[in-house]
Amino acid sequence: MAFREKIHWVTLVTMILAFGWYFLAYPWQAANGPAGVWAAAGLLVPVTVAIIVAMTVATAVIAIRSPAEVDAKEDERDRNFHMRGTHYAYYPLVVAIWINIFLIFWGVSQAQQLNLMIVTLVAAELVRIGTQLVLYRRSY
Repeated sequence: MAFREKIHWVTLVTMILAFGWYFLAYPWQAANGPAGVWAAAGLLVPVTVAIIVAMTVATAVIAIRSPAEVDAKEDERDRNFHMRGTHYAYYPLVVAIWINIFLIFWGVSQAQQLNLMIVTLVAAELVRIGTQLVLYRRSY
């Protein structure tokens, strides 16, 4: 497994665990009031720290275990995988942004909009990373 593929796996698992915890721990009963926004802000701090720490530690461990791959230049295949992953992530991102825009006019609370934007971002990232992993596994 290539260095970049390992990093993508770590990113996928880290994002699923971190944001899975966020959405399980979020106080949904407060989502209709101003306390919901502050709850989201309070929960995003440990999520962000956890992602940074997990990615840093995992990248360091992977780099130590395979130092020759760390300095390998990104080749055409890697660039193609990144481009295709970004291409596929664009569609759910655009659809969810339009949904967010319509919900603003339907009176959805700020906390619910914030959570929908977080879901939008996480879903697009998971599509991007997942697409890249599928392409690495298929070795296109």
